[in-house]
Amino acid sequence: MRGTRTSAGELVRARRERLGLSQRAAARTCGVPQSMLSRIENGETQPSIDTLRRVLLGLGADLHLETLPPGEAGEGRREKQRSVWLNRAVVGELIRDPDRVVAIARDNIARWRGVHAHRPGILAALDHWEEILDAGVEEIVSTLTGPGEKAEDLRQNSPFAGVLTAEQRSQALNAFRVDWARRHDHGRGPAGRAAGVAR
Repeated sequence: MRGTRTSAGELVRARRERLGLSQRAAARTCGVPQSMLSRIENGETQPSIDTLRRVLLGLGADLHLETLPPGEAGEGRREKQRSVWLNRAVVGELIRDPDRVVAIARDNIARWRGVHAHRPGILAALDHWEEILDAGVEEIVSTLTGPGEKAEDLRQNSPFAGVLTAEQRSQALNAFRVDWARRHDHGRGPAGRAAGVAR
């Protein structure tokens, strides 16, 4: 999920509707009262980060926060590259401890099957991910970091939430920001480049 210029309520509503869940079913899945979910979606309340993370995890998504300087657009290309960098960090954990990472993915798939039992599209993606997990590490790496629409679509339902710690995610995102600034901010001048790296 990409939260650039999007409110928490819009993120939650978009994710819930994409999964075809009613507010009542989503609230039950996320472990929050339906009235709270309604207030979040309608922008009547701003949830805490912990609550937003819990709701999104219940909807099969993870929450990643990033601060951006004023005026920096959340370009699609940049966001796709950012996602690939996070997936590279997951690949690093996969190489170090494949049994642990695959077990996390299988646990997530099993849990999400119950959550999305009435959503054939999501179930098909989960089936595909199980085939990829069965195929082994090389196939997982190719799907997590490879080009092409098929891989990008599968990454929208990646079962690797929880593999990276908050510190590991932060390190990967910081490394991405530095690399992106180095490759794309050369026309902004010294002050712009420094701001880009430091954010």
